[in-house]
Amino acid sequence: MPINRNIDIREIAWPICVLNCKKEVSRLKKGEQIEVLVKDIDVVNNLVTLMEQLLGHKIEKLKENNHYRLIIKKDNGN
Repeated sequence: MPINRNIDIREIAWPICVLNCKKEVSRLKKGEQIEVLVKDIDVVNNLVTLMEQLLGHKIEKLKENNHYRLIIKKDNGN
């Protein structure tokens, strides 16, 4: 599945980075994906909780050199 959007929140402070990500994910249509670059593991953990447990989206977490790459798939039309 191709990535529909990319956002880089590595240099944005918490909680603004989480809010920005949630806003971008809300723009996706069912089945679309977004790639998110994140620097802080605490932000990663917050996003995983928000996206998977609260919103029901699938999320893939990849550790890279000095950041994380998250692939979020909007599954349920929220």
